[in-house]
Amino acid sequence: MKKVFVALADRKFIPYSKSLFYSARVDGEWDGDFVLIVPEKDKDSYDFSEFYNRGINVFFVPALIGDPPPTYYRFYLFTEYFKKWDWIFYCDMDVLFFNKIDFNFKDRKSDVMYANDCNGVPLYQQFEWENEKLDMNNNEVVSKVKWLYENYKGAPSFEACFLFFHKNLIKDETFDNLINLHTLYYVYYELNRDGLSEEQALLNLEFLGRWEKLSDKFLNTYPRANELKWNWEKMGEAFKDDHDYKKDGLMAIHFYQFFQPWSEHNLRFYPVWKEYNDKF
Repeated sequence: MKKVFVALADRKFIPYSKSLFYSARVDGEWDGDFVLIVPEKDKDSYDFSEFYNRGINVFFVPALIGDPPPTYYRFYLFTEYFKKWDWIFYCDMDVLFFNKIDFNFKDRKSDVMYANDCNGVPLYQQFEWENEKLDMNNNEVVSKVKWLYENYKGAPSFEACFLFFHKNLIKDETFDNLINLHTLYYVYYELNRDGLSEEQALLNLEFLGRWEKLSDKFLNTYPRANELKWNWEKMGEAFKDDHDYKKDGLMAIHFYQFFQPWSEHNLRFYPVWKEYNDKF
């Protein structure tokens, strides 16, 4: 069985991936391959020899229509390149591992996407639905928002910070469908939520009814957000976390956009991130 750990970065975040790969290899004890997806336009922005020297493959991918944020390049997980592995594990950049990555492969299905629920958010809310951000003078846009609500108000949705799937999900139509959804919702309707769910909404549409829970041992959202009751004004305040996540048996934490391990106000994990970055 062949497996691969995949991360994604543009020119700004390429250096940040070093700590992630180190954590996955040392704390996560990952014994499969590694790939970093990078937009082709950033190919000459970095000396990738340090990745190649550590056995990390770099997959340069063509630009997407509309020049979307780099996270949209997750669509390339579903291309021929990744068929050389049996199982694909994608992980966001702002993640650290605490215990061995164990998926219990023998109990996994080859025809579903594994991801964790997006904190109870219904699928329609993965798209832009707040009136003040919509062009309410565009009847076509308003009608599409209403259509999304009526069709997906009861549909659960997943978060795409951790994605785990078998190569059987990689079909020509999968990538084509994602690009068509991208063209419709990002380029034409402009209904992807900037800085929030973004392309995650489109992945949810493509795998609607074809995903199952990954594991409670992968934490989508760092607990600090709930502790602050999602008070945006307090997200940047310095704090010290002394919880023993390793003892809890967690495999990984996704720190989310306000508490990335490279954020200096994350007093506990910034030094860890810096150490791993330097040891890479």
